[in-house]
Amino acid sequence: MSTRSGKRARSLAVIGACAALMTVLGPAPAAYAGDCTGPFCSATANDTAQPVLTARNWCQGGTTTGDTTTTTPVCTSGGSAQEQRWISGGHSTPSGEDWDTFRVDAGWCYTVYFDGFLWGTDFTRTYNRAGASAVWVKVANDYTAHVQKQSSGGCT
Repeated sequence: MSTRSGKRARSLAVIGACAALMTVLGPAPAAYAGDCTGPFCSATANDTAQPVLTARNWCQGGTTTGDTTTTTPVCTSGGSAQEQRWISGGHSTPSGEDWDTFRVDAGWCYTVYFDGFLWGTDFTRTYNRAGASAVWVKVANDYTAHVQKQSSGGCT
């Protein structure tokens, strides 16, 4: 099965399962409105040995997965206060929680694979911050950012 048809089949299966679940359970209570479920959450996975700093809220409008800002996110979004968390190697942001951004540190190079679970397009991007300030990278809902490589002093 091709990647595209596999993703389409997975999308239809998840949408069908969600529709069935909503029929049985009804809408989520207001207390859970800021959280997400499974593939609809944005997440960051750290596939390197170095830690990665993540944050729950993006705080910028009109941007897509992979976009950057030098502004440190400090906003509250959807009832979720801003929170930052270091993710050690081999770990990821907590399941069932929405984590919208991670930081590429000043002077470092990160290679990141963005996996769009349902309808997103998978892609890889390199962020070279050698001689530049840190940036925060957007991870939209339906995406997991896999930090695959980190190196100090630029890209090799």
